[in-house]
Parts: sequence; structure tokens; C-alpha cells
Amino acid sequence: MENKKPVSVEVLSALNGLRDRSDQLLCEIGRIEVRKSTLIAEIKELNDKASSLLRQEGRRLGIPNGTSWGIDQEGNAIISPVQGQ
Repeated sequence: MENKKPVSVEVLSALNGLRDRSDQLLCEIGRIEVRKSTLIAEIKELNDKASSLLRQEGRRLGIPNGTSWGIDQEGNAIISPVQGQ
């Protein structure tokens, strides 16, 4: 035979409120994950565009493909020395 004891209305209400809030947070996490994926895709697109611009500028400057180079604060192309030289 079961020994049933009633749980107070206040406790049941509090538990339901906690469950509801937990569900809301899980939904928010899902939205954040979707937004995160969108932002990561945008970052990748921006990086791809930057890489393309650098390749184009490298060609314009006559820097051979595969050569390591960067841009200094004054806007000059700085070609890294080849290792072993």
C-alpha cells in the first residue's frame, strides 16, 4: 500500500516555475547557438574576403605566391625572409 502525502501548492508552483524557467533558458541557448553559427559563418566570409584582397595586392606588388608577407603600420608590404637565408 502506497503512503501518499500531499505536496504543498507553493512547492508545486515553485517547481513548475523552475521547470518553465529552465525550458526558457534551453530555448534561449538554442537561439544563441543559431546566432553563434551565423556569426562564425560571417567571420569566415570576412576572412575569405581579406585573404582574397591580400592575394590580389600581393600579385599587384609582384610578391610570389607562397611568400610570407604582411603589412606594417605605415601601410607598407613587408616580405618575411625565407628560412635558411
